[in-house]
Amino acid sequence: MMIFLAALMIGTGMVFVMRPRYVTHSSSKDGTNNNRITARWIGYSLIMMSCLFLVMATLQSLDQASHYIGH
Repeated sequence: MMIFLAALMIGTGMVFVMRPRYVTHSSSKDGTNNNRITARWIGYSLIMMSCLFLVMATLQSLDQASHYIGH
C-alpha cells in the first residue's frame, strides 16, 4: 500500500514538473510564467516528500525487524 501511495505521489509530481501548462492553464497570459514556476516547485516537493516517505517506511520496517533481536 505504501509503494502504491508513493508511486501515485511521484506520478503526480512528474505531471507538475513535466507538463505544467496542463496544470496551470489560464486564459490570460499575465502570470503564466509564475504559474509554471509554482507548478514545478509543487512537483519537486511532491517527489521529495514521496522519497522521504519511502525512506521513513524503510527505516520503520528495519526498526521493527531489529526489535526482536535483543528481547
